[in-house]
Amino acid sequence: MIRRRHVFHIGGYDPITPEEQVERLRRSLSSFQKIWGASSRLSEISNASAIGASCSLEAWGPNWKTHVTFEMLRWDDLIRCDSKVGFVPRLVQSLKALFDFIVTGTIFRYAVASWKYAVFFIFPYCCLLLIAFCSVGLSFLLIRLIHASFWIELLLGFSLSLAIFVGAMLWIGPKRRINHILDDAIFSHQFLYGQKNELDKRLDAFANRISRTVGAAEVDEVLIVGHSLGAALSIAAVARALKSDPPLETCGPKLCILTVGATIPKFALHPMGGQIREAAQLVAGAPAIDWVEYQARDDAISFYRFDPVTLKRVSRDHSGGHPRIRRVQIHSMVSPMRFRRHRFNFMQIHYQFLMGNDQRSAYDFCMITCGPLGFDVATSPSGAVGLFEADGSVMTTEVDDRLDPSCRD
Repeated sequence: MIRRRHVFHIGGYDPITPEEQVERLRRSLSSFQKIWGASSRLSEISNASAIGASCSLEAWGPNWKTHVTFEMLRWDDLIRCDSKVGFVPRLVQSLKALFDFIVTGTIFRYAVASWKYAVFFIFPYCCLLLIAFCSVGLSFLLIRLIHASFWIELLLGFSLSLAIFVGAMLWIGPKRRINHILDDAIFSHQFLYGQKNELDKRLDAFANRISRTVGAAEVDEVLIVGHSLGAALSIAAVARALKSDPPLETCGPKLCILTVGATIPKFALHPMGGQIREAAQLVAGAPAIDWVEYQARDDAISFYRFDPVTLKRVSRDHSGGHPRIRRVQIHSMVSPMRFRRHRFNFMQIHYQFLMGNDQRSAYDFCMITCGPLGFDVATSPSGAVGLFEADGSVMTTEVDDRLDPSCRD
């Protein structure tokens, strides 16, 4: 069993602060305690910097105790910088990104890989088009109330339509996350074309931090969690660490990678995504690194039943592949009432991979990151289900039987 674990977390394109992440973890641990009969203690943030922030937590049961250093590798400041761009630059750059994704055929590859993700990608552009049509229609109705020459009506109509469109976008954009999703598209386009120098430097810093932690060998397991767009960044950081320190995968504690709600194909399916394709192949080709990806049908903001390395659809759990792909259902993690309430709240569903469950399930974020089971056991097809007593005790005689055969020597 795992006594000490170091967890690195790289979030997606969301400017959530370390304080907010710790608060979410605190709520998740509360659910974890109720479901699994465990106890836990979470510290405040320490060692905060522009690159990362960490906190310590302990989780325990009658016959186990695990100490975890939970370190958040930060790039929220870079996301906030993106959000400060003005209306006109955002509109121009987002349309430029859309044009590129269409011309290169990437949006069509998205549709083949995951039609839900393709819909998510074009959603903000559909909103722009709808608002534009409504602006023109409303201005037409208002112009009809006055009597003027054709050219004056045309000039007034254009000016009024533009004013209504800009006003509507300034009001609706931030409230409905339209601006945020447009910024995501802009970021993706710029990252693919090597225009994100600050992020490039941050990835080097992440890789260096991972290498130093693994080299210290003070824990039983090092786990890197990448969520959403952060999954691609996690793989990129690990690949850089492997290139700079080839013995990394075989020296020190076991290195594990967990990607959830992942959008690695978002970059890998683009002709300019060679960097991510190469990184994914390098990490997947390192046999000593245990990489597991969880995918859920209800999560529209990810690629379901799609291998991020081979870039091909998969029909069942990729237990023998690398990464091992686990398909799970969100409704198996949460209560029926909660699932019905958030069924069409796509962001809530997307973030369930990082939150506490309502019931014991094959996938449990807190069990994988804070529990006593090794990564290969916690991510086996049935997870920790059936391995814990009601009082939180580990059924030690059952753990070996639950080990995924693909993980055995």
